[in-house]
Amino acid sequence: MIALVSFLAGVFFQQYRAARSEEGALINEHIKDIEKFSEAAQTYWLKTPKDLEEETFLAAKVRVTHAGTTGLYEKITRICEPKHSEYQAGMQELYKSATGGTFESASRKLDPERAMATADLAANAIHLLRVSRVSLLSLGHMGRVTKWWFKDLWRDYGPKE
Repeated sequence: MIALVSFLAGVFFQQYRAARSEEGALINEHIKDIEKFSEAAQTYWLKTPKDLEEETFLAAKVRVTHAGTTGLYEKITRICEPKHSEYQAGMQELYKSATGGTFESASRKLDPERAMATADLAANAIHLLRVSRVSLLSLGHMGRVTKWWFKDLWRDYGPKE
């Protein structure tokens, strides 16, 4: 009996560790997406386009790279739960910084201050993600995962109104 309990506990913890490893990989991918977005925004604000076509291209690159950051937004918010409001606010500020001011304006000028602000906000978001990645195997995170599991189970299989 003890051998069976030990075996089942081992299987459970192995599965738990594998799932947290996947969350760590998601965080790493999200960090790469944020870096691409930040680089595109910095290029946009530090380059004077030679014509309207180049302006459109640079702006589209910022929009496309931003779209790449939104795919994991909900999942990352959940993973970073203790700091989820900081993460959400930071991502909103990053987007506002990258696409604010004279973004997509034919008469826009270079804006190195906006480029630096965007880089700073991206660095802050990345730091927050790295801090969250470190705590993936903590007991607190295990409690949150268990809570999510029961909430999802209740939502999917609980009584329907």
